[in-house]
Amino acid sequence: MLTLGGLTGCRNDLGTVADFETLGGPSQVLEAAELEYSNDGRLTHRLSAAHMTRAAEEPPVWEVKGGFSLQVLSDSGTVDAQLTADRGSFEEETRFLEARGSVVLRGAQRDTLHTELLFWSADSDLVHTPAAVEVRTSEGTLRGTGLESDARFQRYRILKPTGIFLVDTTENKP
Repeated sequence: MLTLGGLTGCRNDLGTVADFETLGGPSQVLEAAELEYSNDGRLTHRLSAAHMTRAAEEPPVWEVKGGFSLQVLSDSGTVDAQLTADRGSFEEETRFLEARGSVVLRGAQRDTLHTELLFWSADSDLVHTPAAVEVRTSEGTLRGTGLESDARFQRYRILKPTGIFLVDTTENKP
């Protein structure tokens, strides 16, 4: 008795495989997520979000919805500044964040920025916005359009201030 057997297999061309791999859905979805970032083993930032999705395409970009918080940490691990917003996107490789909707940035000195759009870059450790801003301090409220600041919101500048400003021109002589 002679049995003949054949080897069979399936084969897909690379185009078909590539189409399957990029069906357009997210590659990751996280609920109630907390991500920590470090530099040379030292914790520098903490990102907490209600809902995060990471697109399958490169470079990796996280879309954040439902509210999020980004904490900027000191060398000792305490919170130097905290940024909150309704939604945003975070480019993982460049660590560039775009925050939108009810954006609030509070520094350690308690000065608080309110705006609708803010950009933050980990490389330069700077934040900026071209949008309308309101800064609440212990001495009053400042308003304007556009702002540049360090990420800890300790030194900032409103690019186009608006409103009434009182300037004390008296000299105090002993």
